[in-house]
Parts: sequence; structure tokens; C-alpha cells
Amino acid sequence: MASTRGLARATAVTLAMVLVAAALVGLVYAETPYGPDEDPADLAPGVSVTETETGYLLSDGPLTDDTVGLVFYPGARVAPESYLPHLAPLVAERNAVVIVPEMPLNFAVFDIDAADEVMASQPDIERWYVGGHSLGGAMACEYADGERVEGLVLFGSYCASDLSESETRGLSVLGTADGVIDAERERDSRANLPPGTEIVTIEGMNHAQFGPYGPQRGDSDSEIPDEVARERLSTVLVEWFEPVTEPR
Repeated sequence: MASTRGLARATAVTLAMVLVAAALVGLVYAETPYGPDEDPADLAPGVSVTETETGYLLSDGPLTDDTVGLVFYPGARVAPESYLPHLAPLVAERNAVVIVPEMPLNFAVFDIDAADEVMASQPDIERWYVGGHSLGGAMACEYADGERVEGLVLFGSYCASDLSESETRGLSVLGTADGVIDAERERDSRANLPPGTEIVTIEGMNHAQFGPYGPQRGDSDSEIPDEVARERLSTVLVEWFEPVTEPR
């Protein structure tokens, strides 16, 4: 009997050690996100980059009554500063402010309502859009469902939530060389997008090129240089915001 209890205890201890080890590995995995090595300020030339309690704030000039705010959720395990080069042109060319929040363990699924804190931190901005890349985009869809946002911006993502009866504007940008997104599920989910959502496909762009964070497991090789992908993506974003924002 004693030997049986000893074996059971040893088994329990071993299992506990395995679970602790798995948790530590998972924590290290989550806390070592994809991301650029550059200083955040160098990633967004021409605009002001401020690291706040809610994330990275991109701004350029004083706020006005017409300033539009965009809260952009990072993809899974992607550092928020990875998106600054792609979003900076919107701030530089239009009357917009962009905030990319830092997510718990670098997963937006753990803080779907991060936009609440961001909006509260910028009380002078009355008009808000939300968006995100990959998993971040999916969580932005969850937030946009029933919340006070004027529009939704998706990079390499899709909506599981049904926004087909919402009054928000929508933009979905996809890459033809994206090897991470489930292409079939993305097509099937288009019925969930807000009515009139503009769907733009960038030829040769892969999943990781939506942020300069380097190669990503499971992705396809890109067919265009990073600079070209960044320029095309930024152009799409700026042009889509033109009807609702003033020029700088």
C-alpha cells in the first residue's frame, strides 16, 4: 500500500512539474513576440511616436473636432511597434491619430476591450475606428459588434462576428501570398463584414508583410519587396480614410 501511495505521489509530482514546465514554455513563447529591432521612433519617420500606458501613440499636430482615432490590434505574438511603419502615413497625410495597444502576453484575445481604455485616454477624440491584423483583426471585429465605432480595418484577417447589419464602414486588405490566413474561411466569412466593405487584394504580399516583423512560421514566401508591400498597403489605408478625414 505504501509503495502504491508513493508511486501515486511521484506521478502527481511529475505531472505537476510537466505542467509548470509547459506553462513556463508558453509564457516565454508569448513574451518573445515577432518584432523589429529598430527604435519605435525610427519606424515612423515624420510623425510623433509616444509610448503611453495604453500602447504606442502616433500623432502629428494638434487635435481638432474632426480628428479621427484608429485603435489597431496587433496580430498574435507580434510586437505593437511592428505596425508603426504601415500606419504612420495615415497620420502624416490625414487628420488622424493611431494607437496600437500592447496586449497581455501579446495576444489580443486576452483583452478584446482594449479599445475602451485607449478611447478613455483620448477624451478629445470623438470619432473612432478599430482594426487589427490577423487575430487582432478578428478581435477588433468582436469589439466592433455593438460598440461605438464608425469603421473597421482588417489586415490579413476576417470576422467571425456577424456585422452584416451594422452601419460601420469596412476595409479588408488581403495578400495573395498569405500562407497563414485560412483562405477558405476568409471567403466564407465575408458575409459577416459590414455592408459595403471594401475588399482589397495586394498581389504578392504575404502575412508577415502586414508588419515588418520578419518571417513567420507557416507563411508563404513574399513575391514583392517589403518596401513595395508597405507602400501599397499604406496607400490603400490613406485613400480609404480620405472621405472621412481632413488632409494635414
